[in-house]
Formats: sequence, structure tokens, C-alpha cells
Amino acid sequence: MDDELRAKIGVVAGKLVQEAMATGLTWEEIVAAFGLAAKATAQAAASAGDAPTSECVARARSCFEDAFAQDVHVVIADGSAPERDAEADDNPLLATARRRQASRLH
Repeated sequence: MDDELRAKIGVVAGKLVQEAMATGLTWEEIVAAFGLAAKATAQAAASAGDAPTSECVARARSCFEDAFAQDVHVVIADGSAPERDAEADDNPLLATARRRQASRLH
């Protein structure tokens, strides 16, 4: 994976984490939602003619599991804190999530 692709994926992952935390779901429920989204994306790719559904779903599962092998660093910051973590500018895989009042990760 080249640096540009890694940066794009890091941005998407960070945004997904921030949005998911705002839902009030537990972290386990959020992970389940990501898994469902991965499977749904694979089924959409199959519907678009990329490959048979079973092949797309197997590839999606492999990609999802490979993602767990990636090193990531997550910073949970108080939503009222105005400063950004300086490391976020240097590390595209750094997901900086601002905890909102209604968010609970348990």
C-alpha cells in the first residue's frame, strides 16, 4: 500500500470512527456495524459486476481481517478541547476522535 492510499484510508477511517462514536452505540456494536458495512460493500461490488457475490464477500472478509494487522494510534480527546493533537498532522493513520457528551464507549 503506497503512502497516498494509506492516507486516504486513514482519513476515511478517522471520519467513520468520529461519526460512529456520535451514535451512542457501544464500541462492540460499532465494530459489528463496520463488519456489516464491509459485507454490504462487497455485495454492492458483486451487483455492479465486479465478481460473483461469494468471491467479493470472501475478498472483503480478507481485507477486513488484514486491516486488523495495521498499526493504529487513537486519541480520545474531550470535545471541548480546542487544540488538535500535533501528531495527527504527521500520521495519516492517526484517528483523532472527539468524544461528544452523548457518546459512550463501553
